[in-house]
Amino acid sequence: MLRKSVIRFISVCAILLPAIALEAQNRLEISTGVGFFDGVFVKAKYGNRLEIGISQDLVSQLHTTGLEIYYRIPRRYEPANPGPFYIMCGFSTTFFGKGYDTFEKSFIYPRMGRSFILSRRSGRAGLNIDLGVSFLRSTNPPGDYITDFIPFSGSAGFFYRF
Repeated sequence: MLRKSVIRFISVCAILLPAIALEAQNRLEISTGVGFFDGVFVKAKYGNRLEIGISQDLVSQLHTTGLEIYYRIPRRYEPANPGPFYIMCGFSTTFFGKGYDTFEKSFIYPRMGRSFILSRRSGRAGLNIDLGVSFLRSTNPPGDYITDFIPFSGSAGFFYRF
């Protein structure tokens, strides 16, 4: 049931992606960092004011894969340009978890964040920091698995925009 809804969600986002591509000055952003419920991640995002991205956890035991949607809040003095602050919502689940054939763990994590540009000259490299809450959904956890849950989520990562 959950797999069908995830596939539908990904399909809707794939249909919306060409509509986002019609906006001017779209950009591809690649980032890596660390976060609660993201683990040590690699992310790719595409868009301008509205960005759609994917995230893959590389190190933790769950190896969660996430789909994220970002809305960059426009600047007050330049409403046509996205500002440094953003609101995002992600859905992450254990597609590629090792040893969890019957155990599925999913997170929904809305967050607010800010991008800091490290190089003013190029404006391409920087740091994203975001904080928020997390909602956990798990099915059939093994008996020896720790199911403690921290309701806060957040991440910090370095990015490069193409």
